[in-house]
Amino acid sequence: MRFTPIKTTYKLEPKSVDLVSEDVQAFLKELKAPKKNIIEARLTVEEILLDFMEEYGSEKEFVYIKNNFLGKPYITISVQGEPFNPLEKDDDEFGNWSSALIQNADYTPSYTFDRGVNAVTMRFSKKEINPIIKLLIAIVAAVFISLLKALLPDGGIGYIKTSLLDPLYTAFLGLMTTIEIPLVFLSVTCGIIGIGDSTVFGKIGRKMVLRFVTVILLFTTVAGVIFSMLFTRFAEESSGGISLKVGVDMLMDLIPKNLIEPITSGNTMQVVLMAVVIGVSLVVLGGKAKTISNIINEGNRIIVYITGLISKLLPLFIFVILLDMIWSGNVRVFLNMWKAVAAFVSVLIVFFFIMLITVSNKEGVKAKTLIEKMMSTFLIGFGTASSIAANGECSHSLYSRMGVNKRFVEFGQPVGGVIFMPSTAINFMVCAIYMASYYKVKVSLLWFIIAIIICSFVAIATPPVPGGAIAAYTVIFAQLGIPAESVAIAVTLDILFDFIATAFDGAFLQLELIRQADENKMLNYDVLRN
Repeated sequence: MRFTPIKTTYKLEPKSVDLVSEDVQAFLKELKAPKKNIIEARLTVEEILLDFMEEYGSEKEFVYIKNNFLGKPYITISVQGEPFNPLEKDDDEFGNWSSALIQNADYTPSYTFDRGVNAVTMRFSKKEINPIIKLLIAIVAAVFISLLKALLPDGGIGYIKTSLLDPLYTAFLGLMTTIEIPLVFLSVTCGIIGIGDSTVFGKIGRKMVLRFVTVILLFTTVAGVIFSMLFTRFAEESSGGISLKVGVDMLMDLIPKNLIEPITSGNTMQVVLMAVVIGVSLVVLGGKAKTISNIINEGNRIIVYITGLISKLLPLFIFVILLDMIWSGNVRVFLNMWKAVAAFVSVLIVFFFIMLITVSNKEGVKAKTLIEKMMSTFLIGFGTASSIAANGECSHSLYSRMGVNKRFVEFGQPVGGVIFMPSTAINFMVCAIYMASYYKVKVSLLWFIIAIIICSFVAIATPPVPGGAIAAYTVIFAQLGIPAESVAIAVTLDILFDFIATAFDGAFLQLELIRQADENKMLNYDVLRN
């Protein structure tokens, strides 16, 4: 889609507010954005401009920019004057939209102040080809090319493998390995800065985030136990458990000898520990280290964007993997992954119904009614594998059909959409355990504990952008001693996993927000039960 970039100056008056809001709406229609997202984006722009007008007066001018950067559409509204963040709400119970956790998400505005200019930016996603179609094209192409095997001269296949397929495979994994350490470090550090900043998350906000993390850890642990019973068994420890020496060695291994070691060795747990220490330090220092916090936030934006660019090569990577598997006769491990997919879906369904019945009984609403109210969001997530596409419908369902307070939804839905990904954590767990079983990796209780921690926190830290899961698998498998070749299989099947996980993550988020809204007395029971 082509559009004409614009940069226009208006006065902060109602007429201009309507004009710009209508242009944003038309812009998103051109991008073929979901209807609910278009409506919410327009209302958000209106609210931002009205807040600026109230702060600076109707004689003040603002600049409206509509453009794209490397194919990523965005709009920016800027006003010159004293610092004023229209995204901050006078509500210390929740917090505001300026958290580093959510400001990188599409359709979520972010605020900056530089050289006397207040700027609010909203980034958007263009409608792209369905990932399933890309996967099917890659599969069909790989199968078709493999059929040409008989036409190749002796040694032809070996030559193609060593000269083309292997270098492409190595190059792609090399790209992901290059960004995995900065991705994990920056994501974890930014998350801690966002959660720990008392000016961003208020009492309810911090409680909400901690609840999200607790549920993810619980789900991942229970799912991990089930998957271990299905696919593997723990290796026997000489002491019947984790010996003191093994435990001490594990703790000592977390502490890097210097700042360079985690990067050079690729030790993810050391990177996470370093990120936690630095993140907590920046929170404690607050304004004294604001410059460093801003640099880390900007670095996180850059690495997330780079991850998205690399992900565009995913169809080619899948084609290379499948063709190499077919020619090498190693398709069995790929085909046998149906067991992991079946286990994944079964566990999610069980968890969903347990959570559904719990909410149904506690809130006095029929389970069938809840399912009907959640179904539209679930189907959008399942049909698109995009949490962004489902965001508008998810928010609308929560406050118009389920009775959750609108302010609670406005804060909880974007925060939960970024960090509350229990299905994704379970996805990582089943792949890790299945691959460990297939490649006969020694699985001990210590290995299992590390798997729970790393799968949970990588799911939280991984940005919700295309390609994020690729880096996640690289990090998880490397830390758990699973061969690098298994990343290729997991990444190929992740497209299917992503559709399922996106749909269930949206369902879990809605149920969890209903529970939390009730606890905070911000739930309209009449709307929910109707």
